[in-house]
Amino acid sequence: MPLPYGFMSAPDGHIAIDQEKANIVRTIYQQYLSGMSLKGIADFLFAQGIPSPRGKAQWTQAVISDLLSNQHYIGPIINFDEFFMAQSEKGKRSNIDEDTNQRKATRYSSQSVLSGLLTCGECGRNYRRITRPSGEVVWCCANRVEHGKHFCRHSPFVPEQQIKDAICENLGLVTFDEQAVKEYIDFITIHPDGTLELEIQELGLSLS
Repeated sequence: MPLPYGFMSAPDGHIAIDQEKANIVRTIYQQYLSGMSLKGIADFLFAQGIPSPRGKAQWTQAVISDLLSNQHYIGPIINFDEFFMAQSEKGKRSNIDEDTNQRKATRYSSQSVLSGLLTCGECGRNYRRITRPSGEVVWCCANRVEHGKHFCRHSPFVPEQQIKDAICENLGLVTFDEQAVKEYIDFITIHPDGTLELEIQELGLSLS
């Protein structure tokens, strides 16, 4: 199986970073997060004379999109926040037709009962639901997703299962019950140390 673009096999047989191509990967992320479209990035790379991973003169939008979702880049080439900011941006743009700049007829809508309930204990913004490439669902502060650690330095990424387990424990549930969440949970504050504080409507109590 070929190595992802930006990596290479070292003489000793280990996998190493191809710094020239890694810089191109970083540029693609920077351009995308600055608002450039996939087509715009492809045209930019073509104008710079940078060949695609297959050695062709023109990059395709699909190749760039896959590169922006490749979790192998986390750590060695781009940082954790940049990767998830790119995923959030892709989610936003999935509702926009780049050719017409109009919203598509089908809109993404989160069906999670937790949407709107989770609040960041550091900056006060809501938490967003993100599905990692591995399939794991986590929730993270909207400020950190959009702006990185500059605006919200210590907000943690919290697995959805951890949130559900905390709700079950505080409400005395054996299994997660969406109706119980709607009836009893006012909001949930996620603190920088990862603890969850639940505000219970019925009892008027704050439970940690």
